[in-house]
Amino acid sequence: MPLPISSLSQVCRAIADFVSAGLQASAHSIRIMIGNPADAVPGQSDTDHRLNLFFYLIEPAGFFPDTNPGDPWWLRLHCLITGFGVAEDQISSGENDLRLLGEVIRLFHENPVLANLQVEDEVFHLQVIFQQLNPDDLNHIWSTQGEVSYRPSVVYEMSLTPVIPTQRALGSPLVGTVGQQIRGDLIAATAPWGGVIWAPPVRPTVVNTAPEDWSPVICLIYQGAAAQSLTFARDDNALDNFQPAVWVAGKVGDMVTLVWEKWTSTQGWQRQGTTLNTTATSPAIDPDQADQAVTTSFALPFDPQEVGQAVLYAERTYRRGSDGQEITVRSNPVLITIY
Repeated sequence: MPLPISSLSQVCRAIADFVSAGLQASAHSIRIMIGNPADAVPGQSDTDHRLNLFFYLIEPAGFFPDTNPGDPWWLRLHCLITGFGVAEDQISSGENDLRLLGEVIRLFHENPVLANLQVEDEVFHLQVIFQQLNPDDLNHIWSTQGEVSYRPSVVYEMSLTPVIPTQRALGSPLVGTVGQQIRGDLIAATAPWGGVIWAPPVRPTVVNTAPEDWSPVICLIYQGAAAQSLTFARDDNALDNFQPAVWVAGKVGDMVTLVWEKWTSTQGWQRQGTTLNTTATSPAIDPDQADQAVTTSFALPFDPQEVGQAVLYAERTYRRGSDGQEITVRSNPVLITIY
């Protein structure tokens, strides 16, 4: 019976698959292996080149020391990459070792960040950093490999990689609104809320779209006014035909994607599958001009009679000029609470 697949093994396999695709391994008779270098040494009759990934050191990230046991934990991986070339025609095995390593170095130089890797439902980026090891460090590693002779190798740190718990913690709801109330005795503190709720005000904001990584800004338009959060009772008649009207500020005409995340007491926070592509309609948010705002309607992610919280974001994806990587930036959150 095979062992269950762990998040660590999935990450290491994803790295190996990336290297395999980048080196066109199948077309060049290269076998990508994960394990000890001693296990990757080709036999006398083998004709395939081998490239071995030896994840020899696993360290904590150094961040998030108080991570909840039900949340993902993050690790740093140190990987020794060794080429085991075979002689072919007039090319020695040693020269093929260098050809293999040269391609690996080129591949990671061109792709210092492995983007959009996924383990279960966790999507993450993995940064690949070349590490310099002195001869003593290399000798210490190779001395554990039995009778295997030293082969040219390179070492990379790959971080941060997630450890996914079997049972995820359910995140708590966010603060919905701010208010105050004065009561005459302590017993009345458990009585139903009867005060006035003061929602956080919307501040005038101008979006600076000159940098390539500019982020959109959003707010809701409700009853002719701008709002950052709204609160409704489950049986409130105002919910019957309510459709959030979203005002998106940024570079006018540029596309953004509206995304809901919803919280319920049984499932915690979850990103909703339904998104909406729209565009920024103004360069700024000015609450005094709310009656003139051009908005986009995006339905609430709640079923009838369902209670919980929902956070709305506007996401924008751009291609970074320095390395061509696709980067997604996110706007400020807008919160809706149904109780």
